[in-house]
Amino acid sequence: MTAPSFDRRRYRKDNYAYLLVAGDDAALVDPGDPEVALALSAAHGVRPRWILHTHGHGDHTGGSAALRALLGARVLGHGADAAWFAPDEDLAGARSLALGALRLGVVPAPGHTPGSVLLVFDGRVLTGDTLFWAGAGNCRHGGDPALLAETLLGPVAALDGALELHPGHDYALLNLPFALDLEPGNADARTRFARVEAARAAGEEPPAPTLADERAVNPFLRVEAPAVREAIRARAGEEGGPAARLVALRRLRDGW
Repeated sequence: MTAPSFDRRRYRKDNYAYLLVAGDDAALVDPGDPEVALALSAAHGVRPRWILHTHGHGDHTGGSAALRALLGARVLGHGADAAWFAPDEDLAGARSLALGALRLGVVPAPGHTPGSVLLVFDGRVLTGDTLFWAGAGNCRHGGDPALLAETLLGPVAALDGALELHPGHDYALLNLPFALDLEPGNADARTRFARVEAARAAGEEPPAPTLADERAVNPFLRVEAPAVREAIRARAGEEGGPAARLVALRRLRDGW
C-alpha cells in the first residue's frame, strides 16, 4: 500500500491549508481559500472527498461552501462551532476518523473557540489556531482563556513529542520576539528565530518543528520553566498554579 502523503500551501498572508492523501482518498484541512485548495489538490492529482475544520473562524472555513459544491465533498467539524460553517458531520465526541483509506486522530481542544480540535495524521498534529509556532491562539473571538489553559495542560501536554507541529498560521516571526522577551536566555528560541528568519529571507517555508522541539521554545508550553514563571509573576503578579499562569500569559501576549 502506498504510504500516506501530506502537503500544505499558504494563502492570504500567513494561513495554511493542508492536504492529506492515502491511496485514492484525500481530504483538505482548513481550506479558507478555495482556489488555493484546488491548486494544491491538482498538484497531487487528487479530488478530495472530505473537508475537515480545526475550528470555525471564517479565515479557515470561508472556502468550504464553494468546495463542497464543486467537489461534492463532505464537511466535518465540531458542532460547537457549527454556526460558522454548517458541517455535514459533527466531530463532537469523535476520537478517530476513518475516511476511506485515511486514518486520523481527533483531539478536542476548546479554548480558542468552543469547538476547536486537533487532528493527528501520519506523525503530524494539525493544531489550527490552538497552538502556533512559539505561541497559542487568542481568545477574543468566541474563546475562553481558562479552557485554553486546560487544553494546553491536558490534551496538548499528553501528545507525543515526536509529532510534527503544523498550525493554522505562520506566526513564528510575531511570536518568537515575545518568547525571547519573556525568556531571553532561551538558546533554543534564539536559534529557532534565526532559522525562521533565514527561511523567510530565502523565500522558503519554515520547517515544522516536532512538539518536543516546540516545548523547548514556546512559552505557552513552558509555564513551569523558572524563567517563564518568574516573568509572569513579575509582569502580571500571578502567584497561582500553571492554569492561572497560562491565563495571565495569554493576557500578557494580548497586550504585548
